[in-house]
This record gives sequence, C-alpha cells and structure tokens, in this order.
Amino acid sequence: MHRELKRLAELGALWTGSARFSLHVHRSRSLVLAYHNIVPQGAEPAGDASLHLSQEQFAAHLDVLGRTHDIVPLKAALTGPVAGSSRPRVAITFDDAYQGALTVGVTELARRGLPATIFVPPGLLGGKEFWWDALTTAGAGELDAAVRARALGVLAGKGRAILEDSERSNALPRRAMPPHARSATEEELCSAAAVAGISLGSHTWSHPNLAALGAAELDDEMRRPLEWLRERFEGIVPYLTYPYGLFSSAVQEAARGAGYLAALRIDGGWVRRDALDMFAAPRLDVPSRVSLAGFRLRVAGLCS
Repeated sequence: MHRELKRLAELGALWTGSARFSLHVHRSRSLVLAYHNIVPQGAEPAGDASLHLSQEQFAAHLDVLGRTHDIVPLKAALTGPVAGSSRPRVAITFDDAYQGALTVGVTELARRGLPATIFVPPGLLGGKEFWWDALTTAGAGELDAAVRARALGVLAGKGRAILEDSERSNALPRRAMPPHARSATEEELCSAAAVAGISLGSHTWSHPNLAALGAAELDDEMRRPLEWLRERFEGIVPYLTYPYGLFSSAVQEAARGAGYLAALRIDGGWVRRDALDMFAAPRLDVPSRVSLAGFRLRVAGLCS
C-alpha cells in the first residue's frame, strides 16, 4: 500500500509540471550520477539489490536524461562553463568496475553516443566477488546493518579480511555471484575504455575504508591505482571516488598529495559552483528501487 501511494504521489508531482519548472530553475547547475552495476536483460539480480539496476532500467534512465539534460563528461560537469545553459548538465559515473556495468552498461551508453566515467579499484579486477554482495542474505536484498558496521569499522572495509572473518565466525553463508555481479577482468576493462566517451578514474587500489587506514597504507591506496591506470590507458581522469563514501580531512589531503585533481562522494546532490570543494564533490546515488517517475523527480531536483 505504501509503495502504491508513493507511486501515485510521484506521478502526481510529474503531472503538475513541477519537474519541468525545477529543471528550468536548475538549468545552470550540474548533477553527477553514481551507478554501480547493470544486470543484463534476462539475468537474475544477485547480491545487494540496491546496487544492481536492470539493463532495462538503465536504458530508461538514459532516455529520460536525453530529453531533459545535457549529458556531459565528468570534468565538464564539475568545472566547465555554465553561462547560457538552457538545461541542467549531468555526468554519469560507475563505481567498482562490475562486469555488468562494463559490458551491457557501456553498450547502452555506446548506442546513444553518451560519455561516462568508470571508477576502478585495480586490485579487485579479475572476476572477483565483492564482499557486500557475497554476504547479503539470500532473499533479503540488502546487507545486514550490523554486518556492514563491523566490516567498515572493525575490519576497515578490507574485502579479504571481511570474508575471512565471516568464514571463521560462520555468521553468514557466502553466496556465489554470477559473472555480471563480479568484478570485470582487465580485458573487459580495456574493451570498455576503447569505447568513445568512456573514461577511467580511480576507486583506490582495493576498496578499503580510507578513513580507517594509517598514513602509509592510505598513501599506497591512493597512488598505486593512478599509476596502474596511467601505465595502461590514455586520457585517465585524475579523479578519485571514496569507497563507501567514507573520508576525512586526512584522506582529502592524501588525495591531493597523490596527484588527484578531485575526489567525489556518494551523496550531496547538485554541484554548487559557489561552494564546491573539489575533494568532497557531490554525487547523486541511483539505487535500483527508485521508480522511473521517482528518478525523473530526483534528477529534476525535487527530491534526493
């Protein structure tokens, strides 16, 4: 009942024209969208459901954005000129380098000639399972809050340590993930990067909670992925996205020291040029459970 009422409210808000008016108000602003994985058509979703959008959903999002926004590269969304804009600008990003995102997600972008930036943790490439998916209870659809808290706090968000801890305690059975819900291979990353408009950035080396690391380990997690990417690809975007959205002033300083020009959160909404901290740049997370009407309202600036 609650979901149906919410759906009707969203449709009502669209019917009133509020979204069109809000898009006009925000016409000189930018929005950076944060996606994770895209599930191929016909495949079963797995893991933490909020992170895995269907290919159909993602295609619908792109078509909505094409009608209402100017879809631009990430750098343009953060630092490009804004004078004379008639529509808001939006940049598309992916965290984690899931196989589904780098294959069918990039396919949908290529069909429309659209740009996007993929933030890669190179140490996790190679068809590996992500701990948050492997430890999501079957049927629950989302990771238990207590499991997440221990993983990010006590175990500093380090995937191998988290999975080993779970096996020792027998707290949760580890679920096997299908290929689309695992990390991409280096070959798949190369194929995605060869598509026009696709750029790569850093998501650290191994996706830990940066705010829980000592100085030496933090520096390694920052510098190593940037060097790895630059050795293999041209046109790297020297931007970082914070794993789990967690950071501190020390983490921000480490990012500057490692040579990044910007670092992005997983929250925060619209980019405000008059108050933009380039090392805490905002994004709008796009979970799978948002309806298409709800997505239209969010990217119009009517709800977060």
